[in-house]
Amino acid sequence: MIVLILIIGTVNVCLGYALAVWLGYGPPDLQAAWDALNFRRSRPAGPAVAEPPAAASPEAVAEPAAVAEEVPAAAAPTEPTLNEKYVETSVLKLNIAMMRSSARETRIDTRLRECSGQSDPLTIQACLADLREDCETYLAEQSEAAARLHDRLDEMGELAALGEEIEMTNLEQAAQIETTLSNLQYMDFQSDLAAANLRLREEIHRLHIARDKLRDDQEAAFLAIARQQNRMGQIEQQLYRDPLTGLLNRIGLEATLWEWWRHGQHKSRPMSAVVLDLDAFGSVNQDRGPALGDRVLFRLARFLEAAVGKHDLLARFTGDSFLVVMLDVGPRAAGKQAALLRQLVENATFVHGDERFRLTVAGGITEILPEDSADAPVSRLVETLHEAKWAGPNRLFVHDGSAPMPFDAPHVESEETEIAI
Repeated sequence: MIVLILIIGTVNVCLGYALAVWLGYGPPDLQAAWDALNFRRSRPAGPAVAEPPAAASPEAVAEPAAVAEEVPAAAAPTEPTLNEKYVETSVLKLNIAMMRSSARETRIDTRLRECSGQSDPLTIQACLADLREDCETYLAEQSEAAARLHDRLDEMGELAALGEEIEMTNLEQAAQIETTLSNLQYMDFQSDLAAANLRLREEIHRLHIARDKLRDDQEAAFLAIARQQNRMGQIEQQLYRDPLTGLLNRIGLEATLWEWWRHGQHKSRPMSAVVLDLDAFGSVNQDRGPALGDRVLFRLARFLEAAVGKHDLLARFTGDSFLVVMLDVGPRAAGKQAALLRQLVENATFVHGDERFRLTVAGGITEILPEDSADAPVSRLVETLHEAKWAGPNRLFVHDGSAPMPFDAPHVESEETEIAI
């Protein structure tokens, strides 16, 4: 009797489960469940539109939380599934080709640094061959993606000039790759192995700088196209996140702001924004290698996450800059918060083995106004950051609505911190 009851109960549960799934109330499939678990493991990008945020408080950020996450190893990115009918896809495919090449070159640079001072001919020749292969592979991928973009220039309407600009920058990038290939062919990589090691790393560093700039320019172009063609709400969310830091990237940041503007949040509550850009970060990549540079950016992202307000929106804006949108924060409080963030970075010591070094940031501050479009605050921050960088390192500028000007930052107490990388 008991067995019969158990059987009947099991059948009823199964039927109910099947009916729930059929009606759309059941759990996702295994792949979706795995994706959801992986998403939950990453840090939150920011509040949902309807979530009531708490005000950012400088007192709450004095002691950044300890970091437990492992730094992700440099790896070639997985190409997302993109809607091929949109011109933005062609721009992103160019970015994907660059990211793959950058990951390959980081691995080559790491091998060269590991044998620095005791280079052997086999390692040098292997790295030389791998770098040549990477350049040739990138040129092939870039050529294919650029041809796809060229075929769609007539779809860009008023932004055709922007498409042509992207084409030109890609031609310049291809010319840089070809110059590197020529250098690799004619340089002496045998008589002085130490010099050969250094020259290979210098070539990688030059390629790294060029690709970072081109990637940032192409993300900005992607967003300009999406705005002009009214497709900001159709951007795939898989494109929102920076694969290195786990934060929102520029695409995710501006798509989120567009959603907030659609719901009128900028008109119903005070908001401010701050951008922070690392000073002379290129020297970290050049002196210590792009792999360690990536570790610094990953740890700094965790550091800033712990320092900003719980409901603030934090993103990796470009290669070595971070942008924070502060909710329920006016310009005076935002200036104090920006001063605190600048001071926190200045007082942090990055530790890698026996190495210890410090970094500083330049920053821009702006109030978000009710009449602003979704991209207006970002434009002001870019302009303000440019003025701050021009004035020198470790400076803050504020945009008062008409022009950037130096910000007389208040003194903010912050503790000395060590960040292990």
